[in-house]
Amino acid sequence: NEENKTRAYLKIQEGCNQFCTYCIIPYARGPLRSRSLSSIRREVEQLVAAGYKEIVLIGIHLGCYGQEITDATPGTKATLYDAVQAALSVPELDRLRLGSLESVEVEDRLLDLMQKDPRFCPHLHLPLQSGCDKILSAMHRPYDTARFKQLLAQIRRKVPGIAITTDVIVGFPGETEEDFLATCALVQECQFAKMHIFPYSVRQGTPAAAYTAKVTEAVKEERARRLAVLDRQMHQHYLQQQVGRTLQVLVEQPAPEGQVEGLTGNYQRVFFPGPAAWAGKIISVQITGVQGDKLQGIPLI
Repeated sequence: NEENKTRAYLKIQEGCNQFCTYCIIPYARGPLRSRSLSSIRREVEQLVAAGYKEIVLIGIHLGCYGQEITDATPGTKATLYDAVQAALSVPELDRLRLGSLESVEVEDRLLDLMQKDPRFCPHLHLPLQSGCDKILSAMHRPYDTARFKQLLAQIRRKVPGIAITTDVIVGFPGETEEDFLATCALVQECQFAKMHIFPYSVRQGTPAAAYTAKVTEAVKEERARRLAVLDRQMHQHYLQQQVGRTLQVLVEQPAPEGQVEGLTGNYQRVFFPGPAAWAGKIISVQITGVQGDKLQGIPLI
């Protein structure tokens, strides 16, 4: 939300060389290009000075950050870990969050940093896209389901309570009912905090546009609806797990009935009593309950 300067998005990387078969970006945006570590730090300083409390590092292929950068230690490549450290090296920064990232690119030391530095939000958005190995292979994704599950387990061991959100595409060419059911089973096993569901849409010029085994629009919509039911169940389950915890909430704006609303580090929306003047502040809130798809709490202040 730009008006009250709570959150700013900082693009640190452009381009992609993954060439997923459904995606036009590598053709449209070209090869990887990363901002230098010094320019990331400078920009974070400027954003913090302008009053932003939370900065989200984003990129087209964020986990590939730094692959072609030369201002890291001689003989090494900069990685996303270095970019995160550059941002966190600004002492006045209150909160740092990562944008969408490939599961295979989450380094152990990134998770160690998340555990160590309370400013680094315990939330990762890791696109799954399909829970069926046949479809993942047809999509040219960089993992299979066994590897994805293993990575999630590793992440949760290191950062207990972390929110893991995801993207899933339904109705990719060749996706059978059985393939879709495999996806449903896997997402339930993964227990995502939130899922963004996309019915597959053709991008002209991509390999998948030439695939012949199309899924009808009606079937895509029906699968998206079924997945949305699972999404709501998983989100409720994650919200219930927050009850009783004390979470840091970055207040975004006033809400009706003398309340304010904001986001926790693990990216859940919370309403609690408080003055409008709290907008832009980080408040400790004890989570007392769940209302719809949001949390309720009381400020500990």
